[in-house]
Amino acid sequence: MQRQRSVDQAIRTRDVTGVVDAWRAGGAQRRSVVAMMIADGALPWVGLLSGDGVDGRRASVSVLAQADEDARKISEQLRELTADPDRVTRTHAAQAMGRQLTARFDEIYPCLCDWPSDPRPAVRRAAVRAAEMAGRTGYLTWGEPLLRLLSGLLEDRTPCVRRALGPGALARTFMAHYPDDCLEYLAQWSISHDEQVLWHIAMAFTGPTAAHTAKKALILLRRIALDPRRYVRGAVMSALRALSAHAPETALPELRSWLEDEIRAPLAHAVLG
Repeated sequence: MQRQRSVDQAIRTRDVTGVVDAWRAGGAQRRSVVAMMIADGALPWVGLLSGDGVDGRRASVSVLAQADEDARKISEQLRELTADPDRVTRTHAAQAMGRQLTARFDEIYPCLCDWPSDPRPAVRRAAVRAAEMAGRTGYLTWGEPLLRLLSGLLEDRTPCVRRALGPGALARTFMAHYPDDCLEYLAQWSISHDEQVLWHIAMAFTGPTAAHTAKKALILLRRIALDPRRYVRGAVMSALRALSAHAPETALPELRSWLEDEIRAPLAHAVLG
């Protein structure tokens, strides 16, 4: 009871140190103080917390994750926090944006659309993470706009972004929850000559759920396999190995047919052994 009175007083008096101490305690006390800050006005509290060191910024992410105030202002705050020097803050801020996007898609989505063009790689990576979180819901109408958003990152060669996108969001989430939408976009993207774009297309088929669309996957891979660049062919090989493991009845006969093709044969030999 005494602890709760102390938290109440810290909220009333704008005692940032007391509030952060309560947040740092974790558990029910953290949930309580976050709810109190939101009820008292989330965005003003975020402004206060952001100047109180690492724990203050982490606490502000907890508030922003659940706040239901102005979508643009919440997005702007989270955008800055996704580029925070503290790794935990960056990670939680990306998750908070994903939570906001899932809770208020129509309001938050237009704000997130600005993130793929941000000059900071951490923000661009957070855009992928947030889109992936929303994609896990499987809401039918969300697949196309989320994939459209991700298309703005296909040529991004920053390691943290490309790892989050092709073998991450596309392979793990969008091929699982939106296979038709994802395949349609992959087919559109496959006309590109950019090796990073082609890498993403191939890596989208490295997840286990790609086995459900193995025939269509192999049609796209058959075309991409003609690209002579090592970077692209390495991604194709990764996809072929995954498909051979998860859908051997479809992938292996296709690969055997590649043995008669001069360009594709080295890939088939590498996978078949």
